[in-house]
Amino acid sequence: MEVLAVILTLVVLSLVGFRVHTHLAIHERQVVSAWDRLDTLLTQRNGVLHMMGLADPDPLVDVQTALRAQEAARRRGDLPALARTERSIRAAWDSYLSELSEENEYAPALVGRTPERVAALDQAITDALARYNTAVADFSALRRHWALGPLARLAGYQAFDPIGPPPDTSP
Repeated sequence: MEVLAVILTLVVLSLVGFRVHTHLAIHERQVVSAWDRLDTLLTQRNGVLHMMGLADPDPLVDVQTALRAQEAARRRGDLPALARTERSIRAAWDSYLSELSEENEYAPALVGRTPERVAALDQAITDALARYNTAVADFSALRRHWALGPLARLAGYQAFDPIGPPPDTSP
C-alpha cells in the first residue's frame, strides 16, 4: 500500500510539474511572439521611411540618422537605446510633416498615402509595444512566484526586460 501511495504521489507531482512547465512555456512564447510582431512593424515602418529618404534625402537626414541608430540598437538588443531612437524617429518625422504643412507643399516622396501609412504603422507599433510590455510583466510575475520562479530558473527560462522610457540623465 505504501508503494502505491509513493507511486501515486510521484505521478501527481510529475503531472503538476508538467502543467507548470507548460504554463511557463506558454507565457514565454507570448513574450517572444509580441517581440516578433513589434520587430516586424519596426522593420516595415523603417523601410517606408528609408525609401522616402532615398527619394528626398535632404529634409529627412535626421530621420535617416535615427533609423540607422535604431536598427543598430534593435540588432544589439539594446532596449533603452531602442526606446530613445523610437522617440527621435517620431520627433524627426513629426517635425518634417509640420514643416511641410507650414509650407503648404508636399515633397515628391510624399506622393501617395505615405504619411497615413507611417501614422498607421506608428499606432500599430505603439499597440505592439504595449502588448510586449504586458507579456513581459506577466512572465516576470510568474518568474517571481515562490513556486514557479525556481522551476523557471531550473528549466532555463530567460528573463525579459520591458521597453520603457530611457532613464532620465538630466541633473
